[in-house]
Amino acid sequence: MERPHRNQDMTSTSAEQHTSLPYRPAIDGLRAFAVLSVIVYHVLPSALPGGWFGVDVFFVISGFLITSLLLAEYRRRRGRINLLGFWLARARRLLPALFLVLAVVIVAATFLTLPGRTGNVAGDVLATIGYVANWRFVLGDEAYFGQIASPSPVRHAWSLAVEEQFYIVYPLLLIGLLALVRRRTTLVAVLVAMSAGSALLMALLHEPGLDPSRVYYSTDTRAHQLLVGAAVAAFISGGPGSVDRDRVRAFDGWCRRLALPALLVVLSAFWWAGRAQSALFEGGAVPLSILISIVLVAATSPSSSVVQRVLSLEPLRRIGVVSYGLYLWHWPIVIFLNDQVLPLPTAGRVAVQVALTALLSWLSYRFVERPIRREGIKALVPRVPKVSAALCWATVPALVIGALSLPAAARTVAPPLAGSGEVTVPETVYRPGGTMTNVSFIGNSVPQSLITHFRSSEHPDLRVTGVTNAGCDPVDAPRYADGAVLPQKDECATWRDGWATEIEKNQSDVVLYFVAQTMVTDRMVDGEVVEFGSSEWEDLVVESLDQARSASGNSEFAVMNLACHEMPSFGNEEITRVNDTEYVRTLNETVEEWAADHDVPVLDQYSLLCPGDEVHTTIDEVPLYDDAIHFTDQSAPIFWRWLAPRLQQISRGESPS
Repeated sequence: MERPHRNQDMTSTSAEQHTSLPYRPAIDGLRAFAVLSVIVYHVLPSALPGGWFGVDVFFVISGFLITSLLLAEYRRRRGRINLLGFWLARARRLLPALFLVLAVVIVAATFLTLPGRTGNVAGDVLATIGYVANWRFVLGDEAYFGQIASPSPVRHAWSLAVEEQFYIVYPLLLIGLLALVRRRTTLVAVLVAMSAGSALLMALLHEPGLDPSRVYYSTDTRAHQLLVGAAVAAFISGGPGSVDRDRVRAFDGWCRRLALPALLVVLSAFWWAGRAQSALFEGGAVPLSILISIVLVAATSPSSSVVQRVLSLEPLRRIGVVSYGLYLWHWPIVIFLNDQVLPLPTAGRVAVQVALTALLSWLSYRFVERPIRREGIKALVPRVPKVSAALCWATVPALVIGALSLPAAARTVAPPLAGSGEVTVPETVYRPGGTMTNVSFIGNSVPQSLITHFRSSEHPDLRVTGVTNAGCDPVDAPRYADGAVLPQKDECATWRDGWATEIEKNQSDVVLYFVAQTMVTDRMVDGEVVEFGSSEWEDLVVESLDQARSASGNSEFAVMNLACHEMPSFGNEEITRVNDTEYVRTLNETVEEWAADHDVPVLDQYSLLCPGDEVHTTIDEVPLYDDAIHFTDQSAPIFWRWLAPRLQQISRGESPS
């Protein structure tokens, strides 16, 4: 999201060494298209399913401009680059707006984040401060293309982390290369080779059908787009060796001729990149990065072209000027003002989100970013420079303390519990049986979390183990939602095939199959969409139940039906269906019909947790869900108070009451 140009940084000596590039309004126009595509993708994903490719455009722009900037200084200072000045200029450009957004995120998360997610948000904020958010998301559970109930309000900071890591490492690398090579073509060749290596790594690590977070978030696999821009900038900019001006002029001319079709292809990617995701991760992003570079050369050319004039249009230029702020603000606003917090029609909610994003971005640019770039830190409190300095030095410690305090603060200011007493579990004395009963749960993260909360001291006659997989679905057919097949892991088929082995190994007396919330989703079978509620869909549900019952062998087999839920959907079709009690009831009725035909008991958590077919947030006056789907530390023991006696009854061959 970098915007280096002549008026970018403070007026200190070190900063002035990095402000030699002339301002090119056409680059801001290209930024406008990129940031608008990302925003539309996040607020209306079905309208622009490939809008995430706008981040790739930013990467190429950054590599191109940073290399142009460094090589311009290399020429001007006769072979020297002031690294400290470069890094200070980047910090002054990037940090003020980012820190402002993080402060707002901490405050908003205190009131608007689900209790079970505040700790995750705190860690995400700390990772963002350190510009390592991308690696945190690689190692964590924040799947960019996955379906998660509560995305991080700073998930978009992954791209800032990639760029900042590039800004730290790449100048060192470039200085080393400039010390070793004497020919510009050699420098370009090295950058091209490095870009090819990064693209090859992305292709090798990507596995079609699986969550692509490792290749999407990682610096090593995304560097190729930054390096494509860097290689093109090195070719047309001054650097080591002599400049073949005729070759550069010819290259510039060809780029101006090809810029219009190149721009049209890049813009079209905002629509089709979603369907071509695997192709892009397996090398297809490279030619698109080259096309972006062609547009950049035309945009910065001393000779005018149609593309340069179009991208320089004042509305686009103005959007591009505040593109960094737009990118920073839009995602937290989308997350916090979701359909649960702002229950408006989609058009109304999107209008509010976009208007607030534009307003906060302009305010940040007008009163924080631009003053600090022009006047330095003293612009914070112009009349009292010492106060400005104190604020500057206190910002990071304050953000760190705020992030660490977020979970406790959220608990302190939590609003009174709604619906207290609506869902209750009678106080009963649990009476352990005379023998140990081994219980196995089949399902996803919900039964897995219940096992985590199981207290053997309160139920000494039960031993509970999991035949669970948090990221897998019990139905053997890919899910289909929002016009695409949803990613699934190869290990999911192995997991389903291994149910019988695990149950036998656990010596299970009771097997409890948990109906998964993902079972409300359409399926893809032999290239055809199997719609929810159809006879073919019912067959898939029955096949899963049959498989689980068969895997249970001689164990007592039972089914836990699906509860109702209410979580932010962010326009996601699958989550919208999970929130719809009609879908949940249809699924439960299908399961109950199968259970009645096979004399299998059904544990009816729907009736317990969803009285009146409505979602309730509390059970015995404590929060029911951590993240809208998993039980809290307080509610899980209460749910076990209901569940454990029924497991005892099933183990004795009795129908649970």
